[in-house]
Amino acid sequence: MSHDQEGFEPELGGAAGQPTYFMYEDGGQRWRWFLLDAQRRKIANSGRGYRSRADCLASIDLVRLSADAGLREP
Repeated sequence: MSHDQEGFEPELGGAAGQPTYFMYEDGGQRWRWFLLDAQRRKIANSGRGYRSRADCLASIDLVRLSADAGLREP
C-alpha cells in the first residue's frame, strides 16, 4: 500500500517508549522511512525515496550504525 509521507499515520505497534523506524512505499513507488522518538514525534526521515525495499533497509542500517559518528560544529 502506498502512503504520502505527510498524510501517513503509522500503526504505532512495537514497545511503548522506544524509538521506532517506519518504512512505507510513497505515491511514486519509492521506499522511504521515518523515525519516531519514544513520544511518537518524527525526528528523522530518509530524505529521499529508494527503488527497492532492500535499499531502504540499508539506509536505515547506515543511520543505526552511525551512533558513534563525530559532530562538527561551525
